Amino acid sequence: MLQFLVLFVSLLLACQPLPKEVPLEKYRNQFIEGEVVLDEALKDKVPKGNTFLIISVRDLENPMPLAVLRVKNPKLPYKFKITGKHKLSHDRIMEGLVIITARLSASEGAEAQKGDLIGFANAQVGTRGVIIKINSEVE
Repeated sequence: MLQFLVLFVSLLLACQPLPKEVPLEKYRNQFIEGEVVLDEALKDKVPKGNTFLIISVRDLENPMPLAVLRVKNPKLPYKFKITGKHKLSHDRIMEGLVIITARLSASEGAEAQKGDLIGFANAQVGTRGVIIKINSEVE
């Protein structure tokens, strides 16, 4: 009986309309879609063995990433879509102009290491067709 009551109350609350002050559009548009490409000049510098493509999104004021996508042994060019499910904190909203970093590394760690290949792009959250060109090596 108790289980039925809990289920009933949960369903009842789940069916309630959202308050008007919830910015639903902000949540729907929390995505960036595009492609990571590698500069031909760096083709021979791709790490041997397992590689990781780490794509991170951060806003212009805060150096801490908003969202991160890690892909093991990606095939470049790599099509990506970063959404709210990739966010590191659900308290922050991906919105406005952001910086997207794509890093190709032998390590899946968060910090860039010597020999990693990296590229940057500015993008508006909620857009498609963003191109991130990996065009430099971390010294």
